[in-house]
Amino acid sequence: MSKVTIEKMPKRQRFSLERKQNLYGYIFVLPIIIGFACIYLPAVIQSLKYSFSSIEVTSEGFKTTFAGWQNYYEALFGGENFLRTVIESTSGIIIQIPIILIFAFFMANILNQNFLGKTAARVIFFVPVIISTGIIAEVENMSSMMDVYQSAEKMEIGSASGASNIFNYASFANLILQTLNNADLANIVLTAIESLYSIITSSGVQMLVFLSGLQGISTSMYEAAQVEGATGWEVFWKISFPYVSPLILVNAIYTVIDQFLKADNLAVKFIAQRLASPSTYAVASSLSWVYTAVVLVFVGVVFLIINRMVIYQD
Repeated sequence: MSKVTIEKMPKRQRFSLERKQNLYGYIFVLPIIIGFACIYLPAVIQSLKYSFSSIEVTSEGFKTTFAGWQNYYEALFGGENFLRTVIESTSGIIIQIPIILIFAFFMANILNQNFLGKTAARVIFFVPVIISTGIIAEVENMSSMMDVYQSAEKMEIGSASGASNIFNYASFANLILQTLNNADLANIVLTAIESLYSIITSSGVQMLVFLSGLQGISTSMYEAAQVEGATGWEVFWKISFPYVSPLILVNAIYTVIDQFLKADNLAVKFIAQRLASPSTYAVASSLSWVYTAVVLVFVGVVFLIINRMVIYQD
């Protein structure tokens, strides 16, 4: 019997296109990996160490002594009221997350249409994301500016006396309540209206992600749907939504993390105030780890809920 010889594939051919693309991806994120390993990870480990220690400030610096779970017990069951603060901030976030996603998806569909000045419109809707960072964000967090924005007359238009106002916020709220005939639903709508500026500034990145996903859909699919006589509503649910549904999961997770870690979040402010004092630094470290666990649990819940609605294309 003749032996069949099997030639080994050259090493160059075994390095497939997929592996090359994966290698390019690792090279692209290499600076982030290096920064995480050299800068962020040591700080995380140090924070975890502080959360299990009692800190004493000396002339030579911080002196740590192992304290076990004492800081966590004080953070959760002491007089800090941290859990109540987390619940209050989370309740507002739960309302804002779906509103941000719906608004971003709605605007992405509009900006994906062909109309005169669509490039300018895209820039205009992304400008709030830019101005909400840096010095502008610090100015917005000033108490004087927040007092003006959150005052009772923020939506009243008319004379200064208020006697002949063209638009009155209280009347508007009463109109919403009578129209919806449901106090809880009316409260959600009013909260969304009052948070309109925050929603716009928080939906820019999600809008771009949705827009890139919509632009990745082949135009031939829309043309075929039009030939078959499909309506715009059918095209949206049969083509646009299924192809973009994986991005809904990505944007939902991004929105959760972004909302939980914002500087104006009540829980973040609570932790930051205690981090400013060396005497409460250990307790603040334990608070930050408890809050991290809350965020991770919330991300897991959002993932499990939305992942069931995602349609993955083969």
